[in-house]
Amino acid sequence: MFGHQAHLRMGWVCLRAHGFEAGLERIRTLVRHYATALGAAGKFHETMTRAWAERLQVALDETPAPAAFEAFLEAHPELLDSKLLARHYRKETLDSPRAKAGWVPPDLEPWPARKQTKP
Repeated sequence: MFGHQAHLRMGWVCLRAHGFEAGLERIRTLVRHYATALGAAGKFHETMTRAWAERLQVALDETPAPAAFEAFLEAHPELLDSKLLARHYRKETLDSPRAKAGWVPPDLEPWPARKQTKP
């Protein structure tokens, strides 16, 4: 089973290896391939995917040093809460076709800002 913590680990690896933009694209690709392999290609959700990547990147910006995923999670236990997005999005927003197909910013509480990289 590829549960919440496995998704976090995959995102952590991708973002650390590739930076935010390329890492997010890698995450999208991996999640889509996995869903397709399970026969559930239609389950991919863009807003949820990017929202988790945004939150992971904020945590990485705050704690760049831990080389071990477990140490990273110890520094950011809030990430283990699979319902974290509910603090930032109304259920109706996340359930909408618009949020599934494309990026929709939080409509309750904004995400903490991630560091912007220079082009």
